[in-house]
Amino acid sequence: MAALEQVAAWLAQRLDEREPVVRRPGGADIRALVLALEPDDLPGELNADAIFLHRSFRLADDGAGRAVLASHDGFDRTLTTGENRTLAARMGWSVRQTLTWQGQPVGLLADLEPTSWAGLVRRLDHEYGGHDRILTSRTEPVSRLALVNAMRPELLEWVTDLGASVYLTGQLRPGAVRTAEQLGLGVVALGHRRSEQWGLHQLARELRVAFPDLQVRVMPD
Repeated sequence: MAALEQVAAWLAQRLDEREPVVRRPGGADIRALVLALEPDDLPGELNADAIFLHRSFRLADDGAGRAVLASHDGFDRTLTTGENRTLAARMGWSVRQTLTWQGQPVGLLADLEPTSWAGLVRRLDHEYGGHDRILTSRTEPVSRLALVNAMRPELLEWVTDLGASVYLTGQLRPGAVRTAEQLGLGVVALGHRRSEQWGLHQLARELRVAFPDLQVRVMPD
């Protein structure tokens, strides 16, 4: 069991969330917390005192009096393809800087031990369970990459000027493909939902450590 207020405060700090985390109040104490990307991922019958959602926009009143916690921008920024320092640490990358575009953090620039392009893709596939699309890098070995939650020609040119030869993002944007090919920049589109699922499971692992008496599950299992 954990205090809802404490869990909400932890989430707000961990995700650097600027919006209120508690979207619907519930009981003061919670025994079981379910994490999901959106309401459609929840089963009809749910044994939980509280829910965490990445996208809570279409949340309906289920009549169960459950607390609803949510984070959209903070979750995207810290646990998907934005400034995901947790991913960098797991992969053994050395973060050089936060990438800020038009006053907003959009990702990070990191160095890695020189490795082949194929080796990097295999490592990412192992971590994420696959990818959506790739554009092969013309640089071998690769030793600097950018992890960015947007894909526009000007961003590709910018990170190339910063020495990156690989661009990691969620979705491959057709309007930027030609620029990537002209630059010889390798691109790995991890997949929008795939990167979000990675973040959800990572958040669940951290919650279990922070609140060992709280039952934490990710839906769908």
